[in-house]
Order: sequence, then C-alpha cells, then structure tokens
Amino acid sequence: MMRYTGLIACFFLLHFFALGQKVVFLNNKGDIPRNLEPRDTLDYTNLNIHYRQLIRKDKLFPGELTESDMVLQIGRQVSKYANYRFLVNDSIISEELLQPEVHAVEIMNRALIRLKKAGDRSIVMKNYPKGQYWVQIPVLLNSYIYTEKEPVFDWNFSPDTLTVLGYLCKKATCLFRGRYYTAWYAPDIPLSNGPWKFNGLSGLILKVEDADRDYSFECTALYRVDWKSPIYLSKRKKDIETTREKFRQAEKAAMNNPNAVIGNSGLVTVPKGEKIVTKILPYNPIELE
Repeated sequence: MMRYTGLIACFFLLHFFALGQKVVFLNNKGDIPRNLEPRDTLDYTNLNIHYRQLIRKDKLFPGELTESDMVLQIGRQVSKYANYRFLVNDSIISEELLQPEVHAVEIMNRALIRLKKAGDRSIVMKNYPKGQYWVQIPVLLNSYIYTEKEPVFDWNFSPDTLTVLGYLCKKATCLFRGRYYTAWYAPDIPLSNGPWKFNGLSGLILKVEDADRDYSFECTALYRVDWKSPIYLSKRKKDIETTREKFRQAEKAAMNNPNAVIGNSGLVTVPKGEKIVTKILPYNPIELE
C-alpha cells in the first residue's frame, strides 16, 4: 500500500511553490536564500465579503459537507474569490521567509498546521482579462487554469424577501450549467457580484444554493478595507492552461482513475514491489454542463 505521508507532503509543496516564492536548498545544512519572486498584483481591495461555503462532494454520504471560509475581494476593476485561510497563509509565509533564522522545514510545518482542513483551493478572478473570468482549480497533484467570457445568469425574480446579515434581500432563481439556484441579493449594496462565478443582479448576492443543496454559499461578514491589500494572481510554470470544456473532461478522468494521475506525476515515490492503492473518487462538480 502506498505511503500517504509522501503524498500529503507533495500536495503541500505544490501549493507552497504556487505562491510564486523561490525556495532553494543550497547545502546539507538547509540554508536557503530569501528570494521572493513578485506576484502579479492586478488591483487593490476596497471591500471584503466572507462566505461560508459548503460542498457535498459525495452523493452517497449526504451528511458529509466540506466547509471553507471563502472571501470575495472586490477592487476597482478586478475581484477575486478564494480561500481566506490560504490568503492569510500566503502572507505569513512571505513574512517568515524574510526571517533568516527561521528554517524552511519549520515554515512548511507551520503552514501544514494552519491549512489543515482548510477546504476549497480554487480561485475565480472576475474581469481578468477584461470581460472574462480567470479560473484556477487544483485536481489531485495538478493545477488547471482556464479563462472564459463572463458567464450570463438568466435570473428570474420573485417578491419573496429574506434578511441576511442584517440586509433585506430579494429572491432570484436561475438554471445555470445543470444546477437550479436560488439567490438572495441586497439592493442596498449595489454591486453586481457574489460568490464563485455568480453575477448579474442589482445587488450583492449574500446567499445562494442549488436545489439539491450540494453547493451553498452564505455571507458571514463584510467590511471595507482601508489598508493596502493586493488582489494578486499566482501561477506556476507547471500549471496546465486549458479550456473549461477540456478541464471538465480532465477532472472527471482524474476522479475515475486517480492512480494514473498520481503515478504519472513523478512527485510520489513508491517503494519497489508496492503499488499506489486508491479508489475512484467522488465526482459531484458544481458545473454539470
């Protein structure tokens, strides 16, 4: 049976190097140069909106939901929807790498603890490039990137109302890429934005979920940002740039045959005589079409 410790380490290292930070061991003592490669700063945050995101990954276990603390960073031109714990971790690592007395292994161990059960690692950039969405999604040991035109949500409106986080919200529904959604948006916050890819309403979407409740998003906090908080983009040379359609095919294939992905990655060493033992992984993507 495969030794899972090495696999977990690989998952972390992939994220670590995805930060755009160059860490190179020079000798047996583990000396490392503190050489930080710049990220691409696209904009600066004016408003942060936190969402409690719940995902049912496996239909066979309806009570098991993956929870993530996601944040929508809204700037003047660009907005970014990402995992808040990963953003905080990025900032901490950047500071720790500037401290020569802190060993790289210690930095990685701390990060592993901070990111335990952090949840969703995907990123959605809105209006980057202009009029498009930039999406980054990790699948097992790979990370995929694709861009698409800003999606259109054909919303239907209802007179129903709901109060979310103290804001009076109106109801809208739509069918989008195979899922039927109910959204609650706040006209008092005149931003046509929301969690994940959602947009197109005359107010910020504070709550939305699909009919099966496989995917749900609810605002837990929002506040103005009066400090310099960059909206940045990080990608590695090994990220796989593709299209949304080809990504969906690759994701499904990886879930059906994770052995092939892990075995072909070259990142996991399997002792002679042993085999990678995994099973078909649950596949319940947010986009069914």
